[in-house]
Amino acid sequence: MKVLKFGWTSVWSTEMIKKTAEIIINSKKNDDVVIVVSAMTKVTNSLFDICDNVGIWNMDNVLAMFQILKEKHLNVAKDLSLDWNYEENSYFLKLNQELINLEDILKWATILKNLTDNSKAKILYYGEILSSILVSFAINNLWVKSNNYLSKNLIICEWSYMNSECDFIKSEDLMWKWIEKINLSKEIPVITWFWWGDDEWDVYLFDRWWSDYVWSLVWRFLKANSIEIWTDVDWIMSADPRTVKNPILWDELDYAVCAEFALVWAKVLHPKTISPAQEKFIPVYIKNTFNPTAKGTKICKKIDKWLKWINIDSDQVLLNFIDPTMIGWYGYVYHVVKILYDEKISIDAIATTETSFSISIKSKSFSKELSEKFFWLHEHFQINIYENVTKISFVWDTINDYTALSYIEDEIIMVTGWAYWKSLTAFVKTDDAKWLLVKLHDKVFSKK
Repeated sequence: MKVLKFGWTSVWSTEMIKKTAEIIINSKKNDDVVIVVSAMTKVTNSLFDICDNVGIWNMDNVLAMFQILKEKHLNVAKDLSLDWNYEENSYFLKLNQELINLEDILKWATILKNLTDNSKAKILYYGEILSSILVSFAINNLWVKSNNYLSKNLIICEWSYMNSECDFIKSEDLMWKWIEKINLSKEIPVITWFWWGDDEWDVYLFDRWWSDYVWSLVWRFLKANSIEIWTDVDWIMSADPRTVKNPILWDELDYAVCAEFALVWAKVLHPKTISPAQEKFIPVYIKNTFNPTAKGTKICKKIDKWLKWINIDSDQVLLNFIDPTMIGWYGYVYHVVKILYDEKISIDAIATTETSFSISIKSKSFSKELSEKFFWLHEHFQINIYENVTKISFVWDTINDYTALSYIEDEIIMVTGWAYWKSLTAFVKTDDAKWLLVKLHDKVFSKK
């Protein structure tokens, strides 16, 4: 059995949904398949915007935004219809009914002026309900039976409506009871992703940027023999191709290296999705929906010592706190982190010595007001603030050569370690971050 996951770029239009269906049918020729799909392009963002307007009880805006979303999906359904009498098609009827259900939820939430986390999770869920129906519709048009299934009925969560964790025992039991009722030789199931349920079948939302975790649980519970992630790139590369003209294309990469990629930049993956595959030595393939014949990258157990990837992020501010009396004392880092916590500001990296520590945050999170909140600490610390800092991340299979740092001719302000013993990150002051990446890539990979 294979599990195929398709992100929003694979379902962003009628033509892409048709192409996705063809890829699925071709995969079906060699193995049973289970499909996991995202919402269509920008639909989840639109639903977030709708929720914002529900929250301020703006009925006109809510209905206007809903109408755009409704027409988007109905137009795709019409384009997919093979019969002129499309309004009688079972998939079209199912899609239309879900849109009616969504509109009712939006109206009542706005009228009652009550948008709870529970209601918001239900609203946001609809993007994937609608896309899963459309993908099933396209598959059925190719003469293979397909139905959509809701992940909330298959994966049980615990914690909270908007940020949940999986109950592995209950979920695996539900998943097997579900799959035993499906004849995979004759049907292709399509499942929504990043949504959970509870024992009462209520809807919960997993953290949006960890959404791949749901499909990784699907293949973990079903014990799939391979996983395919269909996205908009042919390969995992040694650098961003928009900056570096000829990055190296990796045929194979190690699990832990890819997890490190995901931590420092690569949005194709989330590190939590790799660990179940690594535990069972299940290969993961990165494929391109726009170019399905491309070989892609295989993620597996593969160790060598070459540097694999360089990335830059020129959107950093570095806060440096120094106090020689810090040795043997405690609470210094806590006071700084507490300010950031209260402001809901995420820390990108942190490094410490016996007498100092430094923290990096995104530039958009830094403000004059934030710097003033650190003012009272001046009597204890010397505080240095570095704006317009560039973060350079290097990823290895095995870090045993720090020569790459010698190629950085700009001022290095901070260096941090790794999460999986696979990466090194330097923070520098530079006038041209993109040129620095090109130069580093050329020097590092010319040795390979």
